Amino acid sequence: MKDLIIKPDELLDPNDYPEDQRKLVDDFNQRIKQCMGIITGLGKEYHTIWVVNFDTLAMHLYRTTGEGTTRTAIELGLKYNNYSRFIEEYVERYVVDRSEAVLRDVDVKVVSDRVEGGELYSVDYMRMSDDGEISYHQMAFALAGEPGESNHFILAYRDIDRSIRKHISDKRYLREQLDIVEALSRDYYNIFKIDMATGDVVILKLDGYVTKGMEGAGEKKYNYDVLAKQYVTDRVYVEDQEAMYDALSLNTIREKMEERDEYVSSYRVIDKGEIHYYQYTYIPINPRNKASGILAGFKNVDDVVQSANERKNLEVLATTDIMTGILNRGSGESRISEVIKAHKGGMMCVMDIDDFKYINDNFGHSIGDKVIREIADVLKKTFRDNDIVFRLGGDEYAVYAFGIDNEELGEAVIKRVFGEIDNFKIKELNGHKVSISVGAVIVDSGTDHDFEEVYKQADAGVYEGKKTKGSAVVFYKG
Repeated sequence: MKDLIIKPDELLDPNDYPEDQRKLVDDFNQRIKQCMGIITGLGKEYHTIWVVNFDTLAMHLYRTTGEGTTRTAIELGLKYNNYSRFIEEYVERYVVDRSEAVLRDVDVKVVSDRVEGGELYSVDYMRMSDDGEISYHQMAFALAGEPGESNHFILAYRDIDRSIRKHISDKRYLREQLDIVEALSRDYYNIFKIDMATGDVVILKLDGYVTKGMEGAGEKKYNYDVLAKQYVTDRVYVEDQEAMYDALSLNTIREKMEERDEYVSSYRVIDKGEIHYYQYTYIPINPRNKASGILAGFKNVDDVVQSANERKNLEVLATTDIMTGILNRGSGESRISEVIKAHKGGMMCVMDIDDFKYINDNFGHSIGDKVIREIADVLKKTFRDNDIVFRLGGDEYAVYAFGIDNEELGEAVIKRVFGEIDNFKIKELNGHKVSISVGAVIVDSGTDHDFEEVYKQADAGVYEGKKTKGSAVVFYKG
């Protein structure tokens, strides 16, 4: 479709027209002069621009480039030369989501209130084109002139999918991506697109909490890990932060996407002193070509928790280490602190996998993850159900075993752990033996102890244990 934009030096000369038409030409020129400035700005991004009279609601097509323009939508505007009538037809034919809400948002009274001070007002929606393709679109409104002086407003359209398409190399799967974004948009407040190769993030939707440094949906690129760390620091409940730093890291996301087509979990958020349950979902734009990028959605799930069982499930998710299924650091440390304060005696252990970097470097991170999960399974199997077993993060674990009141008994339990690990059958390790170093401390019942103090004592034993080749345990000598 031909670009119909009119430039200032192309205004019509009334003298070129019969006398009885000159009044119409003068009116046309005046209308163009009134809105020339704001249209020049909108024209950089919006493919179709109409000028509408507030009093009569008469519409005049000012500009269309054809790019992203639905031809019959133009024909509608020319056929129904009345804004209210046109907008009803347009929404009915082309808007595929929130039709009633969109109609309400673009009512002429609403538009008048929103633009009267000179502001730009926009409404986003899903549009179906003449050939059945669905895409994200935007209607924008602005005064056609200075506040208080103009009786016309601008109605402009743009295809906001361009900010998505520019970051997708394989255009064949755009429809799949749009379907996914539409599905996420029903429930998720914030949606991001992540380039897994570069770590760049593009914001597709930002209706919830805004992390420092974000400017809203658009084409600006952000560093994923920087945003993720900032979000966890500012937003996530303190007991869940350590686990979430790891769970949301780009390396973790990459690993999860190698294993599956969806990565979902829950966590806790602190907001105005209250704890809320949130959920994140990471999914590939195209499962067959994960280089196309990943979509991440974040939402508050308190609203869908309708029963005690559902809340219990969320509490389990929020306290569980995502990779291993044992407790995460925040919940594990909290529980041990409580039992130590209650003077319940036992054995505190801190454990670390020996030469874990060698495993990752020589066998791959996926095998390293497998070792981490296998050791977690050994700990769950060896210790009792009421013992506190959790992952500190990375390749480190901790255990609080109740009722173990001497080193001899404690060493016997830990050696059972060593035996299970020594019998690992992970074929991808090609015979490489996994070992761990353990630091332990006996916590006497009925006496005052502090978690941090006990933890440091056990942790010191880990470093001593690493001086011995193979699995070893060193008890703290007070």
